[in-house]
Amino acid sequence: MDWKAAVAWLQTRTNTPHCSLVIHPRLHAQLKSRGVRLFIPEENGKRRRVCSRRLCHAAAVQHISDEFPAQKKPLPKANCYGCGIQLQTDTPEAAGFVLPDKFALKHKHKQLDQLLCGRCHELSHGAMVAAVEDFTQRSSGAATINGRRLVTPEELRRQLAVVKDTRAIAVLLVDVLDASGSFLSRVRDFVGKNPVVLVGTKADLLPAGTDERDVLAWLLDTAAFKQLNTISTHLVSSRTGAGVSEAAAAILRERRGRDVFMLGAANVGKSAFVRALIQEMSRMTSVHFDPAAVGSSKHLPVESAMPGTTLSMIPLQTFASGGELYDTPGVHLHHRLPHMLTPEELQEVHPRRKLRPYVAPALQAHPASQRASLTYMWGALARFDVLDAPDGAQLVFYGPPAFKVHSLPLCGPADKPHLAPDAEEPLFGTPSVVARGGLRVAKEVTLQSTSAQAAVADIAISGMSGWAAVYLPAARASMTLRVWAPVGVEVYVRPALPVPNPIQGT
Repeated sequence: MDWKAAVAWLQTRTNTPHCSLVIHPRLHAQLKSRGVRLFIPEENGKRRRVCSRRLCHAAAVQHISDEFPAQKKPLPKANCYGCGIQLQTDTPEAAGFVLPDKFALKHKHKQLDQLLCGRCHELSHGAMVAAVEDFTQRSSGAATINGRRLVTPEELRRQLAVVKDTRAIAVLLVDVLDASGSFLSRVRDFVGKNPVVLVGTKADLLPAGTDERDVLAWLLDTAAFKQLNTISTHLVSSRTGAGVSEAAAAILRERRGRDVFMLGAANVGKSAFVRALIQEMSRMTSVHFDPAAVGSSKHLPVESAMPGTTLSMIPLQTFASGGELYDTPGVHLHHRLPHMLTPEELQEVHPRRKLRPYVAPALQAHPASQRASLTYMWGALARFDVLDAPDGAQLVFYGPPAFKVHSLPLCGPADKPHLAPDAEEPLFGTPSVVARGGLRVAKEVTLQSTSAQAAVADIAISGMSGWAAVYLPAARASMTLRVWAPVGVEVYVRPALPVPNPIQGT
């Protein structure tokens, strides 16, 4: 709108000639913010003399607000350093929101790279704030949870397409407590021909007395079974720093100026490892010290037990010789247990200390058949039917304390012990199992032993930080198991993780 149109409207409201009108500052600011430019007419190159009459009616100011909507300037692009999402000031319910005043202040001081969005602020203080759409929301057709707009797993996965077309080093992270469920299948679809460094995380949570060299060899065998060739393999604890220096040495040795991408399933500890790696490289006493990492160490990605903490690529200027370190969104695998649990339940299933085994009492054979049978409920999230076993066979359960084990007489296929268990309180996860559609038979297997000194095999529930180990009393003994899990959750039978035998000496 030009000056003549604005003044024509003002004349109709005030009956004042335009040559004798001085616009009140409030009204002038309203017009200017809406793209209306006001000019004082000129005569012979000089401004026309005007009287001191002012227009300050509130009604006129309000009319300008209604008649000419504000033309909001687009925000400069900036991303949250905690999760990588683009910052915005319009929708408090969506990820990336920051208060407008805070954004303006940081923009004024050229510190937009130091902004943390509201969701990341909550996560860093222990809150469990969902931002990625999982089964619970899809089953209800909702795109929000607690008023927050959610990102889809497909959106996160599409961001990783750039990795295979980039000359880079790919660091594949696997949760060693859930190696079967968190090991990405078809890794080459993500990384192309780029070399891969394999890192097993959360080593500090393995049972006491575990020989990490044996676990590392077991992890190498797992990678070989997945047909993945790696240039090096490491076992680390991001919390204690164990193994981080060795992993850093391998990454820096093989990098050769290339970018480094951290990849893995959701909640395997990518951001935690990125933080530990940068802290290692920013210590002046470290043999891997890099001055560029000192600046990055001041604003690190947020780590949380909530799957889907990282929502976009986070480039970190960590290498003085060039190239960047990228923290990436976790891949949401539909067959994993965390993606069907509520945020409150997720807090309970995240272990905080070393796993301690629960050794179930030895099975006792029936006098008539000389064989044993029993049902174990592992919380409400897994059911083990021992259909046939020798006298003295045992199961050992490793998992979070919230997963209580209850033994029952052998249940039939139509029984639902997770709904009416013989326990003083409801089994953990019952509401989520019901919402998922109950338990279904995920695996039925017969196991045979070659030795009475070691576990025959592990039964692993995808996404669970733990497993059940099967011990048989003698060589060439056998056990038949039927394993139930929530609908859609996978169950794996794998070679036993090499941890100390808790049965010996009992």
